[in-house]
Amino acid sequence: MMIIIIRLYYRYIESATRRIAEVAKSSKIVIEKSTVPCRTAESMRSILEANSTHGIQFDILSNPEFLAEGTAIQDLNNPDRVLIGGLQTPEGMRAQAKLAEVYARWVPREKIITMNLWSSELSKLVSYSYTFMFLLFFKFCCFLFSL
Repeated sequence: MMIIIIRLYYRYIESATRRIAEVAKSSKIVIEKSTVPCRTAESMRSILEANSTHGIQFDILSNPEFLAEGTAIQDLNNPDRVLIGGLQTPEGMRAQAKLAEVYARWVPREKIITMNLWSSELSKLVSYSYTFMFLLFFKFCCFLFSL
């Protein structure tokens, strides 16, 4: 199986997913890397199944990035965590293990976390929400102290 990484804005995901289904000649692992709405993988699965050649299997993984502006290369080389979400089926777990093997070449195994697909998609949005709330709190404190 070949690993295909989709790193596109959400409005292009459907088009890219249809294209993958059209050109795939063998089973693939498709990885969503971008911040996407929850359940994007579910819609990708529907598109792949509806548009692919009979007998080709697609395993969809969610692998959100947690990169900070100014330290992206450092964050890629030394991530504090790597999340890999997939279906909790034998096929999905094998796909997760294959991607974990790739990361294990430079990331310690204890930093590689596997989970279900939906939790992985949700984790990035929760992380953004936490950061946003922290910034709001900081601004509110600055406002209070300026009175």
